[in-house]
Amino acid sequence: MIPSANWSRPGVRFRLFPAYADGFAEPELVVLSPLPGTVGPGPADATMYTINPLHKDAPYDPPDYVPPYRGPVHAPALPDRYGNFDWIPVESEQFLAAHTYGTARRTLDIWEAYLGHPVVWWHAAFLPQIELVPLVHWDNAHSGPGFMEMGARKTDDGIAPFCLNFDILAHETGHAILFSQIGTPPEDAVTREFLAFHESFADLVAVIGILHFRSITGHLLAESQGNLYVLNVVNRIGTLSRTEQIRVASNVAKMDQVADLRLAPDGSWIDPTGLNRNQHSIAEPLTGAIFDILVEFYQDDLVDKGLIPPASDVRGWTRDEVDESFSALHAQSARAFERFTEGFAGSLDRARDLVGQCMAHVMLTVRPETLNFPIVAARFLEAAVAMGEGNILPALLEHFLWRGIDPRPYLAIGVPPGRSGPRWRERGALIVTEPRNRVRGCACGNVHGFIAARRLMRHPHRSAVLTW
Repeated sequence: MIPSANWSRPGVRFRLFPAYADGFAEPELVVLSPLPGTVGPGPADATMYTINPLHKDAPYDPPDYVPPYRGPVHAPALPDRYGNFDWIPVESEQFLAAHTYGTARRTLDIWEAYLGHPVVWWHAAFLPQIELVPLVHWDNAHSGPGFMEMGARKTDDGIAPFCLNFDILAHETGHAILFSQIGTPPEDAVTREFLAFHESFADLVAVIGILHFRSITGHLLAESQGNLYVLNVVNRIGTLSRTEQIRVASNVAKMDQVADLRLAPDGSWIDPTGLNRNQHSIAEPLTGAIFDILVEFYQDDLVDKGLIPPASDVRGWTRDEVDESFSALHAQSARAFERFTEGFAGSLDRARDLVGQCMAHVMLTVRPETLNFPIVAARFLEAAVAMGEGNILPALLEHFLWRGIDPRPYLAIGVPPGRSGPRWRERGALIVTEPRNRVRGCACGNVHGFIAARRLMRHPHRSAVLTW
């Protein structure tokens, strides 16, 4: 079961901003899996600790500059007498530390539940904990062997620290989880699709994570009137303000649009268009396909519940038909939403968890040295069928094919004809088709392969050193 935000359950309490840059001015109370008393000053536990430097000018750069940080630091965030951290004032330096730890831990809780086991950091043998750094004087955010650190951005309103941005923090936590579950290819065999897969799934880790905030799902459904393709707080990834984001999950990118992007031997990207595209651009078709599948699961459940009338059932529509009928569809969806709000919320929760479980199955079955988008899509679809979604398998496959991702050569299941068949809701067994010999929960990759891969994951849109 995914950890609930219900504060009456056992667990240590924090307050987290679900979407600080998108105008959510009040943090939401969240209960994390560690029991009160097991998270100490920092905050810190057995898997991660927070250190808040007074002034850290440069980010870590392995292998030359790595944790632990040994400079002067702010006073740590402290638990109250019950072991909780939800008492800390939002305007304090300690809240930055508490929010950094709380977001990373919340993301880890969610994905450990989907994976079915605790995540063991890939570097646990020599670095058992991750050092969390809330604020570096740097317009970026990244993770690496034994660390995760957040920078900030100068805005008209002052300094906007990324450690208060749930999706940026969750994205970096996603990278750490992915490396720990999948590992890395050999240092000289890091491919463009491995890098793009990492960016896509790290973005989706954040999307699924933010959908666990009840304030977000309620706002999302009210804002979109049930239509998830409307630009909204969830499909805007890396939100920097109410009008600016780094990427959009509900994109229309296709693989043929990024086919000309190449990774040079020195690790730089060759972009014939001169637009400085990189692995983030290659990631967009995979992200978009899986977001489309999230919507497919959601709409299919709405139809099953009778919340969308048969005439508005979009499961069989082509994309052109959806585009032509978008206004009418939105109006019909809005009218239904007004009557059946709770049903829409339940369908969204179900779609979220189906996608999370399918993604977890991908993490458990792909191998870094053979990973490509068709294999990822095949493992994702096999998981969907095993969880009872075989009736819409043709439609799910179509979302990947429309993007130029063809999983059929790698599928271990047949695809029935047509976009939607009879109800086929029986759950099957999830088969690990590419088993790995590893410590449970840990891919235990080598540090050289990791550093090689991580250095290729540049974020050119956020790179400047800041002074304030």
